[in-house]
This record gives sequence, structure tokens and C-alpha cells, in this order.
Amino acid sequence: MGKKIFGIYLAKLDLPNSEAHARLELPASPWELHDSMDKVRLQENEELYLEIDDYYGFEYLAPHLMELDASLNELNDLAGRLAVLDETEQEAFDGLLRLEIQRNVESNGGILTMQDLRNLAVSAGADCCHVVGAPSDAELGRFYAENGFMEELDGLSDDVFEMLDFGKIGKALRTGENGTFTRNGYVVQHSELVTAPPCAKELPEKPEYLFRLTLGLHPDLEDDRTVTLELPASAEALRKAQKQLGADGWEGAMVLDYDGIIPQAAEFADLPMELDAFNDFAEAVEAMPSREKQIPKLKALLEHFEVTDLATAAGLAEHIGDYILTPEISSPQEAAIDELNFTMDAHSAELLLPHVNLFTYGNEIIKDDNAALTSYGLLHREDYQPMQTPVQETQEQAMTME
Repeated sequence: MGKKIFGIYLAKLDLPNSEAHARLELPASPWELHDSMDKVRLQENEELYLEIDDYYGFEYLAPHLMELDASLNELNDLAGRLAVLDETEQEAFDGLLRLEIQRNVESNGGILTMQDLRNLAVSAGADCCHVVGAPSDAELGRFYAENGFMEELDGLSDDVFEMLDFGKIGKALRTGENGTFTRNGYVVQHSELVTAPPCAKELPEKPEYLFRLTLGLHPDLEDDRTVTLELPASAEALRKAQKQLGADGWEGAMVLDYDGIIPQAAEFADLPMELDAFNDFAEAVEAMPSREKQIPKLKALLEHFEVTDLATAAGLAEHIGDYILTPEISSPQEAAIDELNFTMDAHSAELLLPHVNLFTYGNEIIKDDNAALTSYGLLHREDYQPMQTPVQETQEQAMTME
């Protein structure tokens, strides 16, 4: 729901038969980060490949980030700090970055660390510099002269004032106060940079909550009250949230922020109008036996069936035991290799592998098992029958009985 800073691609490094990957927009919520790991499915001794393939409005950071071995968590932290900057603060960040590069050229070849970039992002929002909408010496000189920053020019007639060499004035001022031009303005630092708190390379632990919503009132109501709910919640907690917002049955309320163990749930639930039904769904998810293992399977089912309503999602959660997810298989080739290793000894499979069209063979196996490849692995019914949602099965049974 917030501003996009980086678009990233995640995959397994140097595994030719693997198609396990994830696309992620940063900053991402805690559960979105862990969801991307459910999609990449790194096994022991496997390495993560990470590429930033979209910088949105921060393309000028590309050469600096390419020099760094930044982790997913560090990039997400930086993106989160950049996302809260307004337009003026973004210009401040651009300017502070240029000034920091100039300072680092002699000491470190102009290469900045991730900590440097995070410090600059924090500092840009901490009022440690002035930002002026003057992207050239001439405009800068005129701005200073017209706004009373140069006492020696007071009292000049308009005609004489217009004869001044504003470019020369601007250059002298810029050089004297060690300022810099950005793409859209001018930045001069007037106080020390702020140090950002340390950031771990590893992802944080999974959140304790299953779903979390921050609700507010529609802007037309001109009321900035908000409330944060962790679901599943008691009926009393839901009533208390409505009372805090002064909302009548969620009328006039809107979702300001969402995070959940099933990130795509916000897309098929009409929140907050369906919040009571969504709370029931959250209770069903919480009650799942072996929830840690079942969640990727439920996400795979929601993706495969392109679920667009809460009733279908709840039905799939209820019948989760009818399906099997094999996260180790992400491509037809891996399905073929898995089948060969299952049907013959390891040595025979090794001898045969170079002579088999793994893609074609794997697709045939997937088709024969009524299975489907999803972002979370290979999915099929426990009885290998064609996959249908519980709603589709009920409709088909009703038609058969007629």
C-alpha cells in the first residue's frame, strides 16, 4: 500500500533445473519477506541470488548498490527509510549522497557502504540540510539575492539588480558553503549526519501475529484516528476497534496497512467490510494442525485456483489435508528427476539422466498426476484426482445427483 522503492528478483544461485523464484517490491512487510523465502525454498548449502531490477525513482542508486553485497533485509531496511521521505526530503537525500561521494572519493574511491546509505536516508528526514529549488548557479544566485540573504545587495534599484551576474554569485555561494546541485534543486548540509541503528543481514524472526490490519477513516471524513488489529481477534476486540474509530459496522473505515501470514489474502477479501468473515478465516488458519508446514500449501492452493472470495479460501483451508505440496519440485525437469530417482536406483538414474528430455517427460508426469506447478512447489490431490475447489466439488456432486 506504500511507496515502491525497489523491485527485486530472488532465485537459487547456479541451479539450472530450478525455477523457484520470487518477485518482491520493497519495502516489504515482515510476512511478505518470509513469503518470498517460501517461494525460493532455499535448501541447506544453497545460495540466494538477488537482483534489483527496478529502482523506480531512485535509479541514481544503481551504481552504488551494485557495488555492495547487500542482503534482502538490509535492502528492505533502506527501502523503508526512503519510502517515508517526502519530495523535499528525497531531494535532500540526493544532495547528501552527492556530498558524501565527494568526501569519500579520496578516502574510499567514492564507494559507499550500506550503513552510509542508511545514514543518509535517516539524515535526509532529520532536517540536517537546506533544500532550495534552484538547479543552476544562476537560479541559486538569484534566489539568494531576491530573498534577502545578501545584505550587500540591499537598496539596489530593479534595473541595477537585473544587471547582476547571478551565475557568478551562485557559483561563489555554492563553493563557499560546499553545496551541491541535485536533479531538481540545490542542497547544502548544515549539521552532522545522523547515524542509523544497526541492521542485521539475516531476516528477522517470523512475526508472532498471523494477520495485522491498521484501519483508519476515509480522508473525506477529515479524521486521523487509526486502530491496529491483530487477527484472529475476539468479538469484543472488534467492537472496541469500531468504537475507537467511531465507525458504524466499518462504514467509512479503510485499510491503511496490511500484513499477514498469507500476503495475498488482502487481495481476495473486501476489507474492512468483510472483516468479520476474514476474522473467521484467520481463526481457521490459526487452528490448522502443523500450521508451519500447511501454510505454503494453502498459499499454493489460493494461487492455483486464483481465489477471489473468502468462502473459497475458507473451504480450501478446511480441506487442506486433501492435497499434497512438494516444495522441492519447481520445474518439469525437477519433476522428471524426482520420478527417475523414485523408480530406479541412484546409479541407473544417473546414467539415464543425460539421455532423457527432462522437460517433456516432467510435463507428462505432472499431467498424469493431475498436478500443477505453483510458486510454492508441485501441488496435487492426495488421491491424484483432478483438482477442484470444495465449492466446485459440491456443485459437481449436485449435478451428478440430478
